[in-house]
Amino acid sequence: MAPGLGGAGRRRPMWRALAIVAAASLSLVGQGERYQVDPRFRSPSATLNTYWRALQSGDAEAVWECYADLRDPMPMPGMLWFLPATDELTLEAFRSLPVTAGRVMVTYDVRFKPRASMEERSFRTGDELVRERGEWRISRAVGEASMPDWESTPGPVDI
Repeated sequence: MAPGLGGAGRRRPMWRALAIVAAASLSLVGQGERYQVDPRFRSPSATLNTYWRALQSGDAEAVWECYADLRDPMPMPGMLWFLPATDELTLEAFRSLPVTAGRVMVTYDVRFKPRASMEERSFRTGDELVRERGEWRISRAVGEASMPDWESTPGPVDI
């Protein structure tokens, strides 16, 4: 047998094996469940807006979703939130300080207008947020010192 024919016979099975491996590999591309980031948690500010909207509406389940770790005491449905019933609520003046990759400290102003009141109130507060699988969650509050003193809002009185 000629030396050139024996070498060509060996290369064919090698190319055939590579083609099979390549086809098998390509068939696996795109398999599995696609992971999508919840738009409510796509950024620290989006997470904080979601959290405060949940507080405003008294939605305990949405409040729980905003936290990374539920070991800390969390509000339960039916508990009184410190925030009075409000007509308007906005978050402004976000300032963030990266702590490590995937961890950030954020301070911001909460502005709200209690129902039956024309006066707008505000306070500055802050939270530490962590990124988990592309979504930002509240890790812990920076401190309770920034929470405002409770001021009751006068309402109608039944006689």
